[in-house]
Amino acid sequence: MISTMPNLPPRQPSSADAPLTSLRVTNVPLSATWASVGTASWIVGVDNLSFWRTFALAQDGLSATTAASTVGLGIFLVLLFAAVLRPFVVGRAGIFLLCTLLVTSASVSHYLDAWGVLFDKGLVRNMIETDSREVRELLSFPAFVDVLWRGIFPAALLWFIGIRNDGWKQSAVQMTLLGVVAASVASALLATSYGTLASTFRNHRELRFQLVPTNYINAVYGYIKGEDTTPTALLQVAPDARRTETLSGRPLVLVLIVGETARAANFSLGGYARQTNTALVNRDILYFQNVVSCGTDTATSLPCMFSGLGAEAFSVQKARERENVLDVLLRTGVSVQWLDNNSGCKGVCARVPTRQMPTSGIDGLCGEDACLDEILTQSLEERLSEVKQDTAIVLHQMGSHGPAYYRRYPAPGKFQPTCDTNRIQSCDRQALVNTYDNTIEYASQNIARIVEAARARAPAIDIAVLYISDHGESLGERNIYLHGLPPMLAPSEQTHVPMLAWLPAQTQDRLKLPISCLASVAGQKYSHDNLFSTLLGFFGVATAAYRADLDVLAIARASHACGNAPQRLTLK
Repeated sequence: MISTMPNLPPRQPSSADAPLTSLRVTNVPLSATWASVGTASWIVGVDNLSFWRTFALAQDGLSATTAASTVGLGIFLVLLFAAVLRPFVVGRAGIFLLCTLLVTSASVSHYLDAWGVLFDKGLVRNMIETDSREVRELLSFPAFVDVLWRGIFPAALLWFIGIRNDGWKQSAVQMTLLGVVAASVASALLATSYGTLASTFRNHRELRFQLVPTNYINAVYGYIKGEDTTPTALLQVAPDARRTETLSGRPLVLVLIVGETARAANFSLGGYARQTNTALVNRDILYFQNVVSCGTDTATSLPCMFSGLGAEAFSVQKARERENVLDVLLRTGVSVQWLDNNSGCKGVCARVPTRQMPTSGIDGLCGEDACLDEILTQSLEERLSEVKQDTAIVLHQMGSHGPAYYRRYPAPGKFQPTCDTNRIQSCDRQALVNTYDNTIEYASQNIARIVEAARARAPAIDIAVLYISDHGESLGERNIYLHGLPPMLAPSEQTHVPMLAWLPAQTQDRLKLPISCLASVAGQKYSHDNLFSTLLGFFGVATAAYRADLDVLAIARASHACGNAPQRLTLK
């Protein structure tokens, strides 16, 4: 027997039949205008905690006026950012733009909030020039969680909700209305709060480096604008340079140690209460108390100190287009060698013999991706044993490079307890200072080893050792960590750097410079600007580019302690 199915009404399609690609959190996608306003509101409110903190602390207490100014500024920023974004929010490209902005803003905001850094084109340059090891040290699980909830989650939500296409007429009306409302709020804000806002932004210039997303957009634009990729002929520096120093039959050697992230505030040789330089005591070390760096990051300070341009006229682009003092020394017959245990020389050693230290493979000295600075001393001893002519050897240390300070010295370290993480902002302040001080103590031990290696060769060569740090570091003072702040806003901890020298008796005689003369001027103000002419003066290079008033050796010879008139090297 054959049964038949009753006639059933046709099944209505359901949402389950929709393809997966069309799934949305809601069936009502946002208009492009509301998506722009929502994104701007999230960024202004959630990704600008550092900006609002600085703005609030800049006010004279809480009052109706300051509250109104703060709320009004927030509304204006939301409308301004939304008005700027709206013309670009079209279709899938518009969704992608907003999602990218959310994730990028969250990433930038994390480091602004965690470390108190300011975002400028110098920071962009540091990010681009950093290596994989430094990148790994900047990453952490809390950073991922922060970016996840502040950036990835809202971006994913926006992506799944979607944006509808309102048509060009409706879009034009919405954009016009948004612009009019933003202009109206701006007018009202200026009329009621101009004095408060003008005073705040004038006296707290760091605010413009904290305001997300304009800070990183302007920084990236400034970096790209300053990176002229047009090939140019390398400008020869000091083409008239000649050696005037009389040959004595013994090589004249300078070991120049470029420290990394060492700040003068933590050098006991300069008065710091803790003994962080015990290895340098009783070694005839001369310490210079008042030295200022050219910049607050390696990418600026390193090329600047060798360039001869001076801090005021310096730019990274200018430095790339010209020779530096190492080129001048090499051209005048001085052997130049660069030994690097850092992430590179930032172009300074591009035309001189260079050796990059290994990053692994040496038991007791190397970790997963970096070696301790003792490796430089071993390489230096080999070089000194081979010296046969006047030579400049530059040792570029890893030094106190953060945030993983605990990896810069052999465990356990002199000062305890320590901050054994790259999340330095989560550590107890004293533990963080202990860890940083351990890096300074270890750097002092390495300087002492280098001095002893030089002393061992002193019977055969005339040798000197000079140490100078590239920039300083912030350790949580005023809630600021690491370095890289714009020089006009940087605290002294990031710009006041240590410098020291060692000259044995034979070298003092060779240079006609008793150490007492040099000691008499050690307390004067110096900067990275002094290095260029000091190196030329040390090797007796005469050139119009040389300045006796910047040569520390010439300044010492001209001091009252020496009773000499200023001397300038002249061409013969």
